[in-house]
Amino acid sequence: CAISFNKTLSVNTPLLFFNGILYKKYSTNAAEQTESTSLTLWNKPLGLSSHYRKSKITNLERNTLQLTPRVRSIIVGLLLSDAWMNKNGHWNPRIGLKQSVKNFTYFWQVYNELAYLCSGPLYESKDRVRGKYFYSWSFMTRQLPCFMEIFNLFYVKENEKIIKTIKPHLFFYLDYIALAHWIQGDGASRNKGVSLITHGFSLKEVILLMNILIIKFDIQPTIYSYEHRWDPEKFIGPKPKKAKMGHIIQINSKDLDKIKPKLLPYFSDHFLYKINHTSVKH
Repeated sequence: CAISFNKTLSVNTPLLFFNGILYKKYSTNAAEQTESTSLTLWNKPLGLSSHYRKSKITNLERNTLQLTPRVRSIIVGLLLSDAWMNKNGHWNPRIGLKQSVKNFTYFWQVYNELAYLCSGPLYESKDRVRGKYFYSWSFMTRQLPCFMEIFNLFYVKENEKIIKTIKPHLFFYLDYIALAHWIQGDGASRNKGVSLITHGFSLKEVILLMNILIIKFDIQPTIYSYEHRWDPEKFIGPKPKKAKMGHIIQINSKDLDKIKPKLLPYFSDHFLYKINHTSVKH
């Protein structure tokens, strides 16, 4: 069985988290005290200084919050990998992301991009699985109407359940920013290329993803399938009668070298090993 323990980390009280150099570097207070009157360039990272500190906002304020093209692309990439969306009844959807503590550098980079869409707390989790502890960080955004476009892109209702899917319209949303975050979340270095793990998507959906990659980026990825190996040390219950199939999209080394210059500006140093094949794996 698994046991989880959560500890809330409020970004509204940065001194509880940061100290010394880190506090000076990341504190939103530093941004508030600046005398600079320069404008933030359109579609550039806004950073923590954009964080809207009110825990509750009015409907007018909620409707004013919008996604920049950059943030929209980041969210698309995250949803293709580790992020998820929640929507309860008539309420607006919200986005969640959880990362292992060892990936905090990337997690913090993403949070900086999405801070203006969040109401506050980061969560530190400790999960116990079969006697071992695993630590992670997570955050949830506000419930906002600006997320409906992305929610309708990725989710459908089937048998009274909301499930994630891949639709042809994703073609218009997948760009180099989205691809960079997809690789950072669910990519793996393989044969000097990169594999995109597509757990949870059907073969039909994976083929659609592959065709979008072919048309949008002028590359020739391939798909290979495999059987999930049943490990009694990891899975609870009896061994299933039929092994579950998984599918992976492989981008070869030639195509990766072709698109790498367009991906690098959106990569965290922490995950460069996935496309450079020179850094030490974390």
